[in-house]
Amino acid sequence: MCVVDRLQVQWAGQTRTFDGPRVVVGRELDCEVAVTDAKASRHHVVLQVEDGAWVVVDQSSNGTYVSGQRVSRLQLTGAPVSLHLGGPTGEPVVVSVLAPAVPPPPPPAPAAAQPVQPVQPLPPVQQPASRPVPTQEPAPAGEFWKNLPPPQVPASGGPVDAWRPAGVLPPGQLPHGHSVVLPQQLQTGRSLTIGREQTNDIVLADPLVSRHHARLDPATPGAPAVLHDLGSFNGTFVEGHRVQGAVQLPVGSEVIFGNQTFRWDGHQLIASATAHEFTLYADGLTQVVAGGKRLIENVSFKLEPRSLTAVIGPSGAGKSTLLGALTGLKPASHGRVIWQGHDLYQHYDQLRFQIGLVPQQDILHPQLKVRQGLRFAAQLRLPPDTTAQEWDHRVQTVADQMQLTQRLDNRIGTQLSGGQRKRVSIATELLTAPPLLFLDEPTSGLDPGLDLEVMRQLRALADDGRVVMVVTHSVLALDVCDNVLVLAPGGRVAYFGPPSGVLAHFGKTNYPEVFDLLDDADLWQRIPVPQHSVDTSSLQQSYAGAVPAPPRQSASRQLTTLVKRNLAVVLADRLLLGMLVLLPLILGALSRVVPGENGLSVLEAGGRIGEAQQRLTVLIVAACLMGTALAIRELVGERPIFRREYAVGLSPGLYFTSKVLVLGTAAFVQGLVVTFLAAVGLPGADGTAGTFRVALAIAVLSAVMVVIGLALSALVTSTEQTMPALVGLVMLQLVLSGALFEIAGRVLLEQIAWLSPSRWGYAASASAIQLVDRFEGTDRADWIAQSGAGHYLMDLVMLGLLGAAAFGVGLLLVRRSAEAARD
Repeated sequence: MCVVDRLQVQWAGQTRTFDGPRVVVGRELDCEVAVTDAKASRHHVVLQVEDGAWVVVDQSSNGTYVSGQRVSRLQLTGAPVSLHLGGPTGEPVVVSVLAPAVPPPPPPAPAAAQPVQPVQPLPPVQQPASRPVPTQEPAPAGEFWKNLPPPQVPASGGPVDAWRPAGVLPPGQLPHGHSVVLPQQLQTGRSLTIGREQTNDIVLADPLVSRHHARLDPATPGAPAVLHDLGSFNGTFVEGHRVQGAVQLPVGSEVIFGNQTFRWDGHQLIASATAHEFTLYADGLTQVVAGGKRLIENVSFKLEPRSLTAVIGPSGAGKSTLLGALTGLKPASHGRVIWQGHDLYQHYDQLRFQIGLVPQQDILHPQLKVRQGLRFAAQLRLPPDTTAQEWDHRVQTVADQMQLTQRLDNRIGTQLSGGQRKRVSIATELLTAPPLLFLDEPTSGLDPGLDLEVMRQLRALADDGRVVMVVTHSVLALDVCDNVLVLAPGGRVAYFGPPSGVLAHFGKTNYPEVFDLLDDADLWQRIPVPQHSVDTSSLQQSYAGAVPAPPRQSASRQLTTLVKRNLAVVLADRLLLGMLVLLPLILGALSRVVPGENGLSVLEAGGRIGEAQQRLTVLIVAACLMGTALAIRELVGERPIFRREYAVGLSPGLYFTSKVLVLGTAAFVQGLVVTFLAAVGLPGADGTAGTFRVALAIAVLSAVMVVIGLALSALVTSTEQTMPALVGLVMLQLVLSGALFEIAGRVLLEQIAWLSPSRWGYAASASAIQLVDRFEGTDRADWIAQSGAGHYLMDLVMLGLLGAAAFGVGLLLVRRSAEAARD
């Protein structure tokens, strides 16, 4: 075995010594040598061992200089060499080759065929091997990937560098080094437009890029280039900060449009797509909640491009908590997640749309066809300037990816298998082409055949260049994965490595025995303690920032899309559509069983109010029942869909408003219909337009009950709770309406009844038919039900105010429901 010299690096008053095989110098915090000069690139230069000797390899835009001369490669000898970053007078980094500290131990048995993993699978009797690090102290949180085992060396003998161009890119990504702005384009001196539209000077075929996204003004003598954001929906980012208006572009700047990352070298924008940038690093993730309980503790690993990782463990081990930390929806209280070389929590606005998350429940309406559901999802997720043709093209693209082309016209809930429905949910997340994809128990409830089908589909998505992680309770198809992460109770990593090593690591012959072992109190005495573990018992809260709200489309656009989708769901749901049509017909027919032939007319009845009051009571109950039944299951049934859409930019207020508009209008029409059926062929209400005024009051009451039903739907936690709530609410409205017994004049009961919509709906109807006029001046007088336009309008206004109050409460409950997913 060749003895490799050590390398000493001196910079900014610091000195460190490395044994190899690679040292990265740059501005990014994950570099072994982190510099601060603005002219230095994020990953500026790599010092690596080739054929037993240290070599300097320049990776920057501004260059690395030695004695005033720019170098691209330089082999180091024993003499110190001063590397200047970004220019002849840039920040100096002095490197010196030293003799080895100690002779290396004898070589172990060959094991080149085994893949290197951050946590090595070891049999229970072994202790975890330690690897020398530049310092002899345990690796602190924040240093995880610096101390990973060295990468494998291929048969050719060339070093494998994490900063090399990624071998297979996620779909839609430009290859590393590809230039989208050539120097000759800038020599014309005119500004260049950047966007998705073909008429731009620079066209980026990315679904997250706006039609006219940005403008680049070339550099002039004495002034750098200037980049203008043209009001793009998802934003233009320079060095991790969203551009507001315009910003100067220093040489070496990182520029991001949508999913695309570029470097500005002063003359052109060069695509940056390295293996490092498409590797996900989890560094010391710990989630501490109230009372000091730890849901996950010191979780560290890396997921390389084209990898599929399964997370398994017993219930309560912290799998969903880990998923929330990795996606940024529920940031860990300690530790970091690094993607594209950036801290996800600090740059969440920039990176959020590169992450796809498929929750356990389906995230499309089962009543819709696949094409309809995906198209509505595209309208809500893609930039607002996306055309109908682009929506359809994107839907067709993801359908092809998920092998759903032949199923586009099938109804999601009734004409697809469980595995196909899950593929539709995955296709929804692929609309924005995220290179990171997380799935929470996608095979839950599926039979073994469908389980394998879904896992193979995920394998294909990973092979396309993505990083895919799936939380699962199933162990039937782990062999298609690259990695398996086993979480023990308390959220600690018990194993991370290839599937073939899981059973050997735990010393068991099957997975049920592994899960039994994970619940043992002496688990950590029976298996090796994972490498890179650190004591986090004294950690204080290190991240408490709120998750920033995503960009949202205009209110009118979102509302229009939501209303159209709600209408499509209503028309496609035969049960709901049948209830809309049949319920007023049935309730109207029931009102006809009231004995008598005088209808709603008190005069025709000779002043007797019994028949009119009974018919009015039936109408009040019908209005309360129709409105509440139409809405009571609506929000609780769609909660998984709403929460996911809220996370990617859906406005809770507009979502609730769209439900009120569609269902409230339907209930209003039902109220008119049921009143017409109750009165047709019978004497109408006395007074001018009396029957119409009754119908209007019943219709408004039905619409207000829709709002109350929606608010109640946002409050309950399951669909099983809706039926008792429906019955209780309708009974309460009947009792407080005043139709069954006298309410007026009864202290406290009368004031409570004022909060009931049925009280004002009944009063308005009674006013329209002059039901209580004969009792004026008596104990039975009901002043809010007196006839006359003033009283009638007062009753309708109060009914409207109660509806507005219910609307406000509903908005608060819907927002609380959305935020609860992040708590």
